[in-house]
Amino acid sequence: MRFLSNDAETAWREEFRSFFRVHCPPGYAEACDQDEQFPTELYAAAGREGILATFVPAEYGGRGESPVALAILFQEAGRAFPDFANLVVRESLCVTALVKYADDAQRKLWLPQFATGGMHMAFAASEPGAGSDIGSLTTIAKPASNGPADGYIVAGDKLYTTGADVAGAILCFARLPGTQRRDGLIALVIRTDAPGVSVRRLSTLGVRATGTASVTLANVCVPASNLIGRPGQGWDVLRAGLDLERLASAAISIGASQLLVEHASEWLRNRVQFGKPLMQLQAVRHHIADLTTAVDAAELATMAVADGMATGRPVHVDASLAKLAATETFMRVAHQAVQLEGGHGYVTDRVAQRYFRDAKMYEIGGGASDVQRDIIAKGLGL
Repeated sequence: MRFLSNDAETAWREEFRSFFRVHCPPGYAEACDQDEQFPTELYAAAGREGILATFVPAEYGGRGESPVALAILFQEAGRAFPDFANLVVRESLCVTALVKYADDAQRKLWLPQFATGGMHMAFAASEPGAGSDIGSLTTIAKPASNGPADGYIVAGDKLYTTGADVAGAILCFARLPGTQRRDGLIALVIRTDAPGVSVRRLSTLGVRATGTASVTLANVCVPASNLIGRPGQGWDVLRAGLDLERLASAAISIGASQLLVEHASEWLRNRVQFGKPLMQLQAVRHHIADLTTAVDAAELATMAVADGMATGRPVHVDASLAKLAATETFMRVAHQAVQLEGGHGYVTDRVAQRYFRDAKMYEIGGGASDVQRDIIAKGLGL
């Protein structure tokens, strides 16, 4: 639901929905999920047909589309395959950080590869002891023996690094020796084939196709040319894409929720019990009405953030509000979709149960719900 929908938005939606209709047919996402298989074919098609170029600036081989276009892209990706959409969010985080803080040589090297799908880069911030409290990370980036000009030696462990097992590089956040909290954080691009890097894929409840991974960095040598921004500027690099990440998570959740409402409604129209379709029961219809109301409200909040980003309005608190509303709505809708479909919704070849498992990740990733509540409360002066 939008107050207005212009021609550009309609064109973007038709383009993105058509792409997923062709390249993510029924059964493809289900097979990737069941086999815990990375969607290689879909990712290659997204690079080939300009989908990944959407969030890369035009001067580096991308399309440089507006935040509104990105919100629509993520909404359609959420409808089709929220697991795959999560991977694209992580890569858009890396792109945003590079656009804002990399030097021109670094941008020219890496950004065109994102646009074509030739480069996977995973976002490596969380650690076993540092999740929501990223200031407590302990991975150390020690200047080489001859000083920072010769690069850094990185040692530590990263956790929940989505896509690291198929990535060519990670955007790693570490700290300089002797620093604490946000001071002294540093951002480095580290090749996953560099000596000392080991990646282990983790088995998860949902998002099983793209999954996530732990990364061990055992005294990895990183050249100074792979430093993003200045030494000690890592916190700024880390925060560069947070609002976009929250917008994307909200949009994906909206698209997935809309698909689930449609799917459950179709099931209820055709499922006959007590001599009539279940949708004719008032209690059932009211469930669908409540879910639709919640989804539409969350969509309006999400698109307001996209509009704000497009016009330069500060959206930090609004992005948290949209992320909170949309991801918790996704969880609620997925739970109800399984419940309304009964035993059929619980069977592993059904859409409802897969989205139900994926929904929980969106309440956690990009800042858990209570983190968003705290940001909103602070924005209200509480």
